[in-house]
Amino acid sequence: MILSGVFFEPLSSKKLIGKLKIVDKRGTIFSEGNLICNDIGIETYQNKTNIYLQNGILFTLDCPLTNEQEKLISGKITRGISWLEKFSIFKAFLLGLFLISSLLIFRYSLNIIVPAIVYVFPPLLEKEIGQNTYEALKLAVFEDSELKEIRIKNLQEKASEIAISNGFESPQIFFHKSDLLGANALAFPGGPVVVTDELVLLLQQDDLILSVIAHEFAHIQERHSLQHIVEMIGIGAMTSVMLGTNDKLLEEASVVALNIWSSKKSRNFEKQADLLGLKYLETANFDSSAFSLAIKKLTEKLCHSKGFGNWQECSNSSDNRWFSSHPSQRERLKYLSK
Repeated sequence: MILSGVFFEPLSSKKLIGKLKIVDKRGTIFSEGNLICNDIGIETYQNKTNIYLQNGILFTLDCPLTNEQEKLISGKITRGISWLEKFSIFKAFLLGLFLISSLLIFRYSLNIIVPAIVYVFPPLLEKEIGQNTYEALKLAVFEDSELKEIRIKNLQEKASEIAISNGFESPQIFFHKSDLLGANALAFPGGPVVVTDELVLLLQQDDLILSVIAHEFAHIQERHSLQHIVEMIGIGAMTSVMLGTNDKLLEEASVVALNIWSSKKSRNFEKQADLLGLKYLETANFDSSAFSLAIKKLTEKLCHSKGFGNWQECSNSSDNRWFSSHPSQRERLKYLSK
């Protein structure tokens, strides 16, 4: 196939008349009887008139390529891209259907992929992530504990009993004062566990405090934080690739979707940790009913801070919250009582 037109040398704006001979998707250019280049691969083409060779030469045809000529110089992928570039309602529907299907497939494949990644993830690296996170928050969020040393040591020893009775090594347990977190406890990937002074002062009784610590042990043993991290990275990357991040509307929609997904997974993890924490307490011969009482006390504290008149009113208001990271207090007490 021999085509007529003009060509431009690499990095040159000088127009030269010539002919392009194409054989097996490779081009040879002649100009005024001289051989300009021989047997050069075709890089790409645009608008059926501009052909780019791999040596940087642009050849512009006098007449656009016919459909038959286009097939001779392009592969299936190139033709497919060219087809997609031409807008039509049918193509938009097809691409939208492909996008939704891909997101659904990816979403459900996470149920297989994430546990596999977490299973092979090195525990030492997980602990390093948790320790580094704790050290960072220690500077910004946590203050030195004001509890008596003997009180802290006693709780640490009893928490260690729970861990040993259930066949795992007790992670480090730190006590800190925190005006920002208030009455709270949290587990970092692979440990440690942090318990705030405010939680100890609110719950007071050892059994209640230890029931919350058992709950945090369950998070660590089930590697919930690591699962959460892997899922969020995977969903965030997929959302960014498929929806992009330049469009502000899509970007905001992606953030909302991630928050909903994150909250739902978090609620599931919290329920697992609640039930496994009860098992830990029972195995170690601690009072498992203490956890329900701890939940009630924490709920009453939360309700009071939000200005609700009574616990029942507050409990009802916490149901069906998409963005809640925990099950509602009423739901938790219901399955804990069973």
